[in-house]
Amino acid sequence: MNQSTNPAPVAERIVSNEIWQYESGFNRRVTDVAGATRDALRGPIDFPPLTAAILPGERIALAVDPNVPEVGEVIRGVLLAIEEADCEAIDIVLWDETSDELLQQLQSEFETIAHVTRHDAQKRDSLRYLGVDVDDEPIYLSRFLVDADLVLPVLAARAWDAAGANPLSGVYPMLADSNTRLRHQKTLHSPAAKPQTSNESQVGWMLGVQIMLAVAANSDGEVGAVFAGTPDGIRPSFERPRQEDDECPPAPLVVATIEGSKQQQSWANFSRAIAVAATHAAPGGTIVIWSDIEQPASDRLVMRLSSERDFGDLDSQNEESEDDAIAALGQSDDGFTIWDDSIAMARSIERVRCEYRVLFHSKLGMELAESLGLGAIESLDALEHLSGSFEGCGILRAAQFAGGTFDEPPVH
Repeated sequence: MNQSTNPAPVAERIVSNEIWQYESGFNRRVTDVAGATRDALRGPIDFPPLTAAILPGERIALAVDPNVPEVGEVIRGVLLAIEEADCEAIDIVLWDETSDELLQQLQSEFETIAHVTRHDAQKRDSLRYLGVDVDDEPIYLSRFLVDADLVLPVLAARAWDAAGANPLSGVYPMLADSNTRLRHQKTLHSPAAKPQTSNESQVGWMLGVQIMLAVAANSDGEVGAVFAGTPDGIRPSFERPRQEDDECPPAPLVVATIEGSKQQQSWANFSRAIAVAATHAAPGGTIVIWSDIEQPASDRLVMRLSSERDFGDLDSQNEESEDDAIAALGQSDDGFTIWDDSIAMARSIERVRCEYRVLFHSKLGMELAESLGLGAIESLDALEHLSGSFEGCGILRAAQFAGGTFDEPPVH
C-alpha cells in the first residue's frame, strides 16, 4: 500500500543548462522497515529501551502522523517492540489528515492488536481536557492520549520542524481540539515584536512525552532512516537535510515532486510542498509542483483561493479578518469551532502564488489548477519544454517531507 504512485522520471526530463538537486531526506533505503523501527526503540537516543518505560498493565497510545513513509510497516515495528512488554492495551491515534482508505487498511491490519482511530478535533467525546496553555486557554487533546500511561509520537522527520528553537512534541497542535489549533494558527502570524512562548513544550510536558519515533524519507518517498529518542536527542537528525541545502543556490525554476502512496498525494502535502519550494526559488521565479493528486480540492479551499477577497491578508497584520473567517465556520454541537484546514492551506498557497508563477501537475487536469489560481502542466514533454527556457533548475523530490508538520508551514 506504500508503493509510489508517481513513476514518471521527472528529473530526467529537465534540460536546463544548470541542474541541482536539493536534499529532502536521507539518500538510502531501509529494506526491513519493521525491524529497523523495533531496533530504534530498543536503543533510543538519551533514553532507555522502550520496554523499560512500560510497566505491566499500562495503556500505550501511539500518536501517528499518517504521512510517515511506509506507515504500516513502521507501526508493525512499534508493535513488535511493545509486545516485549506486558502492556494492557494499545491505542493508535492518527492525525485527521488520514485518508479513509489508509484508516480502513490500518484498522483491518491491526484490529486484533490495537484500537485504531482517526482524530476528530471538534467532537467532545473524542477529546479530554489536558490543562491550560501559556495564555491560560484550555487545551483538549485526543482522549486516548490523555488517558494513556505512555504516549509515543510517531512522525515523519521534516527539517522545518527542528528549525530554530521550535520544540518537538509530535502531538501539538495536530491532536488538539479545533479551538486550540485555530489559536495556534494565529500565533504563527503574530508580530515579530510580540514575544512567543512555546505551547509545544508545555503540552509535551503536561502529557509526559519523553520519547519519540521519527522516520526520515528518501527522495523516492520511502523510508531512509528511523530514529528514536528524546525530542532534543533526535533533533540533529531532523536538521541534517536542511543544513545540506544551504550549499545550493536559489533557482529561477524549482520543480518539487510529491512522492509516495495515495495518502501522500494530499492537499495538506501540496501545501507543504509549495511552501518549501518557495524557499528555494529565486525572487519572481517559477515553481512546478508535480503530483499524482486525484482527490478534488475541497469546495472551501477552491472558494478561498478563487474569491475576490485576498486570503493572503490572514496574517498578523489583519487579525480582524482572520477572526471573521474563523467565526464564519460556526460551532459544533459540542461547542468547538468547526475545523477547516482550508484556511491554513489557502494562506500558504496564496502567499506563494502572489510572489511566484506556480504550475501544477495532478490527475485532475487543467480545470482544477485554474480554479485554484494556478497554471497547469499536463505532461513530461511540457515540463521538458519549460525547463529548456531556464538557465538553471533546482529539483526537490519528496518535497512534502522537507516542509513542516504544523497546520501552516512558514514561507520565507
